[in-house]
Amino acid sequence: MRPVHLLAKSRARGMGLVEVLMSLAISALVLTGVAAAFVASSRTVEINEQFFRASQAARVSVNQIMTEARRCQSGVVSTTSLELTLHSGEKRTYALDSTNHALLMTLESLTPPETYTLARNVSSLTFATDNKTISMTITVDVNGNQLLVNGSAMPRRTVVYK
Repeated sequence: MRPVHLLAKSRARGMGLVEVLMSLAISALVLTGVAAAFVASSRTVEINEQFFRASQAARVSVNQIMTEARRCQSGVVSTTSLELTLHSGEKRTYALDSTNHALLMTLESLTPPETYTLARNVSSLTFATDNKTISMTITVDVNGNQLLVNGSAMPRRTVVYK
């Protein structure tokens, strides 16, 4: 005859309600953390892309403006703008639009004059001269990340300095 254990109970297989609720709570915390990390990394990628585009546009603009300054017939330099008369007689003015934080190029020879945006996220723009060369400095600022881009050129023809 087999001994009978009166206190032994058969155990149900599977998880109880408390275990299921605990596993759901832990899963929710892990998924919330993953979602927060994804949102933060997406925002970082977006800011990096904006900064890259703004800095690249500033570099290209400095290169273009300094190339035009080397080739110009004449020009007028002030601390906030540069007006060039090209070999073709076309007049171009480069200046900062401080309201929109943009570097603008205005084609004065057209009727009416047309203005184009060369670079965005520009926090400052300065032109300077030592009566031989023209230099410019652009500060690009995207979400607190700043980059200074500068260049200089020696015009081949007469330039009027202010």
